[in-house]
Amino acid sequence: MDDRRKYQRYVVSGDRNIITKAKIKVDGELVHLVDFSVGGLCVLSQRRFSLGIKSISVEFIDRGKIELYGRVVREKEENDRWRIGIDFTETYKLNTLRKV
Repeated sequence: MDDRRKYQRYVVSGDRNIITKAKIKVDGELVHLVDFSVGGLCVLSQRRFSLGIKSISVEFIDRGKIELYGRVVREKEENDRWRIGIDFTETYKLNTLRKV
């Protein structure tokens, strides 16, 4: 399979230690983190999010909180949840960090 990702992706869905130490919210809604990179993240949500800019908060239970903005660029229904792709590259001008 051809992987066209610009950034290294870190999968955390099977790592209970990471998941229990962070709360991820998109526009105030608690979501389940699937994977992340410097360019964005993928989450599972009980509700659908419209495309566009959303506020993201990542609260590390023992390390503080980060507030971000990202653009919902894709959504796909999976059983009773939605898989949401959120991009940070345009919001934070990350073009200089892309692999060559």
